[in-house]
Amino acid sequence: MKNGVQFKIKGLNQEKNLNILSKTFSLHDIVRLSKNMATFKVSLLHAKKVRKKLKDLSVEILEERRLGIFPVLARIFHPCIISAVIFSLLLILAQSPFILQYEVIGEESLSKSEIVSFVKNNFSSNKYKLSTKSVQTALYKEYEEISFVSVIVRGQTLVINIKEKLLPDEIYGDFTPIVSEYDGKITEINLISGSMAVKVGDYVRAGDVLVNPYYMDGDVRREVRANAEIKMEVYHTVSLTHYEDRTERVRTGRSVENVEISLFDLPIYTTINEVDYELFEEVVKESDLILNNLLPLKMRQTTYYELEEVEVHETFAEAQNRLIQEAREKILENAENCDIILNEHFTLEDGEGCTTMTYTIVEEKTIGGLDEN
Repeated sequence: MKNGVQFKIKGLNQEKNLNILSKTFSLHDIVRLSKNMATFKVSLLHAKKVRKKLKDLSVEILEERRLGIFPVLARIFHPCIISAVIFSLLLILAQSPFILQYEVIGEESLSKSEIVSFVKNNFSSNKYKLSTKSVQTALYKEYEEISFVSVIVRGQTLVINIKEKLLPDEIYGDFTPIVSEYDGKITEINLISGSMAVKVGDYVRAGDVLVNPYYMDGDVRREVRANAEIKMEVYHTVSLTHYEDRTERVRTGRSVENVEISLFDLPIYTTINEVDYELFEEVVKESDLILNNLLPLKMRQTTYYELEEVEVHETFAEAQNRLIQEAREKILENAENCDIILNEHFTLEDGEGCTTMTYTIVEEKTIGGLDEN
């Protein structure tokens, strides 16, 4: 029942009192919390009569909570909220003609802050007085490193997209070696320029130099750009320890939920239910309330699930398939672009009351790339 009122009651003869109520009113989602405590829901129209009937039966009402959208709407359309919304809209309208942010895309050797300062100092921040073509022309004249530039206004952001001229590496002296990003074994080498620091069959670690940015011309060392395509076997491993007798925390089925609805990051409606569980798991879910609604309302639901500790006995043989799947998922989650898998295997190590499984995935990685230019 999404809309209505939920009562939490306390009293003796719980079954009898609920039967008396159900003869006159339609009760929903009845939950008996204990011998003398229960919760149930009724429609909003019957809430007042149910409240009176409970008092006539000498039943204590511990909590009465409205459900659904009606309490939220009552708070949303409070005069203070409406005034705040109108003020915010007026503020947005007042500042909308002006550029508030500057975004530079594609710069490499040029300074982003320097470009932004140049535009701010030489052009108006008023969108209606700013010519994007004039900004483009000025940037061309100011920076000879630019080969292409486009300027657009997106909302209240001025976006400057730059492409710099391609200059030879010799100008910058950018002769850096090719280094390995992974631990693994070299399986194939296609060298274009430079000199190899490793050979096929070598095992390397992340950070080791693979190709040096030079070659030897007799006794003379010539600096060149290191260029090669190198394939290697990369090993990803994860270890999981399984205990045959262990204590696990599982959900009991009981939960408490709190809801917060905000407008412009300001809370306008909150439910605060006490969490009296000794052990619990907290789960937060956030969503936008945009259906048939012009206001940017956001809802944050926090659910507390009660946990209890249970003793579990499970042999490794019973858990093996689950552990293999868990280990594989962990590896694939941490390994970027794990496309070509060459091999998968695991090893076991027995301990006192436990078994440690080490799972390994061998994949093929390519470092560098063939580039004849």
